[in-house]
Amino acid sequence: MALGLRRPERSYLIKNISDPHVQELGEFSVTVYNSQAGRNLKFLKVISGKTQVVDGINYRLVILVIEGIVVVPPMKYEAVVYEKRDLSSYNPLHV
Repeated sequence: MALGLRRPERSYLIKNISDPHVQELGEFSVTVYNSQAGRNLKFLKVISGKTQVVDGINYRLVILVIEGIVVVPPMKYEAVVYEKRDLSSYNPLHV
């Protein structure tokens, strides 16, 4: 590969959208958004998404939410959650 050129990053559909980890990431994104924006969105579920492997994993999720207790149809939001795997230490245990 020539210096300075990068391969385009590929994204992949999340096959098991009901995976508990994917749903937790969606709920996390709503919690963070609410605290930053002063909103009161309620997480319902992640309905679709893609992943992209970079230095960690980008999750591009489509999330179904409702606002407070309002009885209107749920709204869709897109959230991008970056998850980086970083090992800070790894030592043998002597038992």
